[in-house]
Amino acid sequence: MSETATHLLIPFAAVSSEDGQRQFKDMNGPHLRQLLDTLTLVDSDVGTDESFSPPHERALARAQGLPATDGSIPWAAEIAHTRAAALGLKDVHTLPWGFVTLCHGDVGTSSMALQNPDALRVTDAESRQLLNDMSPYFAEDGLTLHHLPDLPSTWLVCGEPLRGVRTASLDRVLSTGLDAELAAWQPQGQAAAKLRRLQNEMQMLLYTHTVNDARNLARTAAINSIWLHGTGDLTALSPKVSTNIVMPRNLADAALKEDWPAWVQAWAQLDATLCADLLKRAQAGEAVVLTLCGERSALRYELRPKSAFERLKVGFRGIFGLQPAYLLPRQL
Repeated sequence: MSETATHLLIPFAAVSSEDGQRQFKDMNGPHLRQLLDTLTLVDSDVGTDESFSPPHERALARAQGLPATDGSIPWAAEIAHTRAAALGLKDVHTLPWGFVTLCHGDVGTSSMALQNPDALRVTDAESRQLLNDMSPYFAEDGLTLHHLPDLPSTWLVCGEPLRGVRTASLDRVLSTGLDAELAAWQPQGQAAAKLRRLQNEMQMLLYTHTVNDARNLARTAAINSIWLHGTGDLTALSPKVSTNIVMPRNLADAALKEDWPAWVQAWAQLDATLCADLLKRAQAGEAVVLTLCGERSALRYELRPKSAFERLKVGFRGIFGLQPAYLLPRQL
């Protein structure tokens, strides 16, 4: 694909929830159906519910030339590389990096659910105070924290203990009951035990921290946990694919809340806007890519000449009224 393609990458295009699938059946989605008739399936990334990196992150990594190794996509290292000068970072290419995100966990009698960190609305002052107080504990384990001015709820962390560590994406654990599955989603690797101990220490520190005292007085959710994710290094980069990537989050936001009416409504909005625009581009002969991601797998479609058999399938769908969009939950 020589020209720059428009790549529509849709996370949580399908869900495993029976309620979500049931409501999805009633969605019309005319532009999505036409796109699937127009484009050709060129790649299937088949995964599992247990993968640390969800399919939309694996697809985005490939499009950006990053290694798509499960649990080791170097999202934090990429940020450290692009902002090295502004943040005064050193050894960006030689050290492994990760993200530490401040979280709120709803603790029940037998489980804990992490809520979306965006809902905490962590202020810059809170972020800097917590980073200052947590940094000595991280330093004892050979890790250094760095503040991100435009993202108070998340810090960069670097250090050799992160080498080879696999971590679960936040999209895998948000609003998920973690008690029974906590061990499965915790960091894995040589330093995993050290990192789990550090997380427990930070939870105890947060329990009595003055930042949370103030948040309790303001009746704001406490910052009572941290989550390590986005770990990896930049030693294995691939050439970037020439694409203009558009990745909406409205389906993901609704799915993570298990708000299925909102998820179906978000699909209808996507169909009427971004899918309609991509279809228009495809019909004009422009280079386009559509990647539909579920909770396990991803399907990548491109505009390519169709074989006689593929044209025949499109004809059958037109005659018998079959809707490929209806089948997405089963495929993803």
